[in-house]
Amino acid sequence: MKAILTFHSLDDSGSVLSYPPRRFRALVDELARSPMPVLDLDTLLEPTTPAGVSLTFDDGMRSVQTHALPVLRDHGLPAHLFVTTDHVGGNNRWPGQPESAPTFDLLTWDEVERCHAGGMRIESHSAAHADLRALDLGAVEADCARADAEIARRVGTPPRYFAYPYGYFNAAIGRQLRRRYAACLTTRLRYVALSDDRAALPRLDVYYLTRRWTMRLWSARAQAYLRLRGYLRTLRGTQ
Repeated sequence: MKAILTFHSLDDSGSVLSYPPRRFRALVDELARSPMPVLDLDTLLEPTTPAGVSLTFDDGMRSVQTHALPVLRDHGLPAHLFVTTDHVGGNNRWPGQPESAPTFDLLTWDEVERCHAGGMRIESHSAAHADLRALDLGAVEADCARADAEIARRVGTPPRYFAYPYGYFNAAIGRQLRRRYAACLTTRLRYVALSDDRAALPRLDVYYLTRRWTMRLWSARAQAYLRLRGYLRTLRGTQ
């Protein structure tokens, strides 16, 4: 069994983009005790890797440095931080952001670099956080090239992975970005399968992992629950 977990902000506001810091520590403690290793994406996606979990953080919220990095360092665990490069040092009120979305401060580049120095892999969440389906393929390529160049300039290594803004993409965008990245990550709520398209990998949103038993991702009960949540989201058209 393989899973990629998605976090945004670590805070106690209760928003759909938030995960309480105390629960984050409890989840990481649970994973550290579990039979499933926490792995970087390169290792997790190797066909010969039988099981594992990867941790991903979208947008580059400032709380990642405050609340996630110390816990990850305590356990010596890897993680991937997907930053929106045009908005580093600002907030998440980018054009197209729904008015209902909560506002969060984003990491500065100095803080991104500290996260990188602390062991986090810095990946791309695009430059502008636009709905890529509204752009032609040339504009998609230009946006990603700008983000990749800025990440490479700041941390010395270009990103290997990409997370679609809002989870939005189509088949043409997937074909385009498959040539640029080792894999692209979606918001589709399910475990990772060997047969999954590398341009459309699913993830498990930690919004659904708030109870102790749901943190045991390897258990039959948690797997059945998450499959049901994913099915319901598909029915509602939210993934």
